[in-house]
Amino acid sequence: MTELKLLWSEEFNAGSGLRPDSKTWNNQNGDGTEFGIPGWGNQEREFYIPAAATMDGESNLVIHAQRIEDQPDRPDTYYGKAEWTSARLATNDKVTFKYGRIEARVKVPTGVGSWPAVWMLGTDIHDNPWPACGEIDIIEARGCAPREVIGTVHGPGYCADNGRGTSIWLEADLSDDFHVFAIEWLPSGITWYLDGEKYFSTSPEDIAPLEWVFDHEFYLLINLAIGGGFAGPIEDSLMEADFVLDYIRHYSIDGVGEVKLFNQ
Repeated sequence: MTELKLLWSEEFNAGSGLRPDSKTWNNQNGDGTEFGIPGWGNQEREFYIPAAATMDGESNLVIHAQRIEDQPDRPDTYYGKAEWTSARLATNDKVTFKYGRIEARVKVPTGVGSWPAVWMLGTDIHDNPWPACGEIDIIEARGCAPREVIGTVHGPGYCADNGRGTSIWLEADLSDDFHVFAIEWLPSGITWYLDGEKYFSTSPEDIAPLEWVFDHEFYLLINLAIGGGFAGPIEDSLMEADFVLDYIRHYSIDGVGEVKLFNQ
């Protein structure tokens, strides 16, 4: 029987209106221009701000995306004045992970044009820019396909539209309730789960002769994007959207898995 040992968790238990713990989470603000990737590489329309991610006082983090086209002081973006605000958080330089089970209990938003995600990037991204650093998408969802669950890895030669992954379709909209999305990440490969049921796996042998780039440390990201090439056009009636996160937990699997905490 597989033995899971909890090594780290984020339960989002702070009081209503408070922001995520700065010892764990960095705010990645703006439209991506300061990182050299305007539109975050996907022609997205949101502008990330810290105030868009707050606790609800009921043990949840809520990332709130809001249309702001009627605000005169909205920030400048790569395409002109910002149309949306939202939030993007990351644990880079604060918490890193290597192997183990990572699971997130979340409720995705409704609305065509919304694109929530819980995902990971290799900590070597500055020395080995994406996709060479590796990317693991634990959960992606799109408002244009409200019953679709997407799990993917990206690496050199298998990235963007050619990422190694799959999607599955539920009988009800994802936004109807909370679901637990997880990966089990080991040297032998990565397996995706939805509510405890396996739905996809991949391994170094599947990727060969391309390079498997998932044997080093990664950090977590959570965000709610709006629009762009992957999410598609934004419906005119969409004025706001909420991505609700109950918890994120990291376990070792039969002793395999590690977490590093910095400045805590």
